[in-house]
This record gives sequence, C-alpha cells and structure tokens, in this order.
Amino acid sequence: MTFEPVQRPAGLSDLAYDQLRSRILGGDFPTGRRMSVVSIAEQLNMSRSPVRSAVERLVTEGLLVVTAAGIELAQLDHADLIDGLQVRSRLEGLAARLATERLTDADLDGLRENLALFERAVRSGESVTARRLDLEFHSVLRDTCGNRLLVENLRRVQARVIVATYTTAWVAAHEAVIDEHAEILKALAAHDPDGAERAAIEHLERLIARVKTFFGSGGRIDPTGGAATTTL
Repeated sequence: MTFEPVQRPAGLSDLAYDQLRSRILGGDFPTGRRMSVVSIAEQLNMSRSPVRSAVERLVTEGLLVVTAAGIELAQLDHADLIDGLQVRSRLEGLAARLATERLTDADLDGLRENLALFERAVRSGESVTARRLDLEFHSVLRDTCGNRLLVENLRRVQARVIVATYTTAWVAAHEAVIDEHAEILKALAAHDPDGAERAAIEHLERLIARVKTFFGSGGRIDPTGGAATTTL
C-alpha cells in the first residue's frame, strides 16, 4: 500500500514566518532594538498567535532570540560569521555541482541578467540592491540542486551568515564578488560540475579571507550608526 503525500495549505503561521524571515534577511528587522509579538503582529497586520509561532521557528533557526526584555535579532560575532561561511562553502559547492545538470537555459539567462544587474548596482553604489541580487544568485544555485536535505541545511546556514553580517562590523566587498560570480556562471553554462563546485567553494573561501583580513586590521562599526568602515 502506498500513501500520497498530504499537501498542507500554507497557514497564517507559515505566512507570518515567511514575511518575518524575509524582513530579517532583507535587513529590515531593527538591529539592536527589542520588539514584541504585539508590535510585530501589528506591523504584519496579523493576530498574535501565528506571529508567536513564526518567532518560535526563527528562534530555533538561530535568527532571533527571546529574552525577558523582548524579541531581538540574534547577536552573532565575526567568529560565527567565519564558522558559517566555512560550512556554507562546502554545502554551496555541492549545490553548484548538482545544479549544473539541472539548470535550464532560462535559469542560465536569469543568472546572466542577475549578474548584469548586480554589477550595475555595485558600480553605482546601490548596496541594498546589490545585497538582494547577491542573495538571489546564491538562492538559484541552492533551490535548483535537487537535493531537499541540502536545500534545507544550506538555507539555514545562509540565513545565519546574513544575520551575522548585520550584527558585526562586516560589510561585503561586492566589487570582488562580480568576477567570482562570473566564474561560477561560466562553469554552470559549460555544464562543468567540477568547475562549478570549485568556483563556488573558492568564492566563499575568498570571502572568508576578506572577513579575516577586515577584522584583523581593526574593522569597526561607525559610532554614528552608519555603515561599517572597511579598507577592503
């Protein structure tokens, strides 16, 4: 006897989770500020119950923490950032390898367009847009790899890395990323799984090196509350 999988419709708690997680990864969740289920529910225009459930899931994922004073973004230091990038490099390398044989021509065209828009955003100093496009590029590799367990784990690691960039002094050096994304895309377009895996791993290993250099040279947060200073 076989059973058909039950397709559970997305409920309000799933919707609250998706919206809140998206805001966290987009940098819209206030760093350093404490919020409550009530205030978040008001912002999302939802009742408290699904928001409370969403917060619990995000706490489990390590993106939020709940204290007696309220809900806040998890405070991750630069060691957490490096740890996350080390794990992510291997997972994302595997995702790139697997995605090589699954990406369609339309997917590749989408990645080419993403790269062009990313370069334009970087050159014009549109850091928020560049960050969004960077995330989209890596999300395509993850979501087309065809391995559900890998997608689940990589999605979680990527999210923690992103949160760590918000709670440390690190600001991504997007100029260096343009050529690195181009190398990954070149291997994907050539249907070269070895090259795609190698390019994805090298991209993140270079990022780890840049993070270490930044903190080793005294990278610090702008005391006025602006962007972090960096000499990269």
